[in-house]
Amino acid sequence: MKDYIFLLGRPGCGKSFVYETITRTLIDSGKIKKVKRLDDFPILKELLDADTEFKRHVRKEGGFEVTDWTIVDDVLKTINDRLPEIRKDNDLVFVEFARDKYIRALGNFSGEVLEKALILYIYCPFDVCLARNRRRFELQKSNALDDHIVPSDLMETYYRNDDIEKIYLENPAGLGKILPCDYIVVDNSKESLTNLIGQFEAVLEKIQE
Repeated sequence: MKDYIFLLGRPGCGKSFVYETITRTLIDSGKIKKVKRLDDFPILKELLDADTEFKRHVRKEGGFEVTDWTIVDDVLKTINDRLPEIRKDNDLVFVEFARDKYIRALGNFSGEVLEKALILYIYCPFDVCLARNRRRFELQKSNALDDHIVPSDLMETYYRNDDIEKIYLENPAGLGKILPCDYIVVDNSKESLTNLIGQFEAVLEKIQE
């Protein structure tokens, strides 16, 4: 069984649904009892709240826009430092984040963490993710983890393309040469629960290897 699952994909790709489905299946089957989900957003917010002079971000569209992108590396380094202690109290830990350059971002994690990790990348076309993010903003009613939105121009720039997606679309076999640990891709390009759920068996097998 893996200790850590890196749940990756741009905002709106379906990470929350995948997380909820996988954890419910593992818990119901008795494979795990306790699971922890770490979204990088609360830690980013923690660092931004400390940025009272707005040296690393500005407020925008009910959310924020990062102006000093070194902060996103600081977020992942903070998560990495906290993971061993969190793992002691949980059977499985999900680490959820979105980046444009995942290969570089994963370099913020130690070899000890990556050795026990599985990368679960969710592929979903940009236009679909953009529409979901806008809908999330329109329907926003609480401060729950999944309710934060990403400004439209940030979606159009930073999140439009990422390095894992590029390789997955051009040469899927190439992912094994560049990713630092075991991985699996969930294709959420079709608006179909049947299509998505049908891939979970392979994901569960990977997690339990």
